[in-house]
Amino acid sequence: MADNLSTPSGNLSDKRPHQTGKAIGANNWFIPSSVSIEWMVDTGAEIACVTQATANNFRLKTTGGSASATTGGGGILIKSGLTTEFEVIDQSGKRTNVRCSLDVGVKPNNAGAEIIGMDQIESANAAVEWEPKSGKGRIRL
Repeated sequence: MADNLSTPSGNLSDKRPHQTGKAIGANNWFIPSSVSIEWMVDTGAEIACVTQATANNFRLKTTGGSASATTGGGGILIKSGLTTEFEVIDQSGKRTNVRCSLDVGVKPNNAGAEIIGMDQIESANAAVEWEPKSGKGRIRL
């Protein structure tokens, strides 16, 4: 089966799965906008999370919740208005971009990675397969 996960660009020694995708939403002038993102697929994260720099590209609304993380500092605010886009591979090997508009965490700074959490993977009815030794894997249906 084809792969759509790899080590992060520019850091082959990092054995965590990454994939290039997009963050999509309305900018501060209510115009549809998107930003290319290198997502880290975190099987331990219950929610997707973006850095403050990414969030600043969009008009997001605080939903009232907060979260904490092992990277990126504390004080993560939960916000709506951002759609994540990432690629999945079906059983026949066909690649498809999926979008998910669940709430996301916004880090108070720019530390750590942009994260696709398991809520996003579950919403797409997908599963993550990752081989750290080879640095290859897939998000599959």
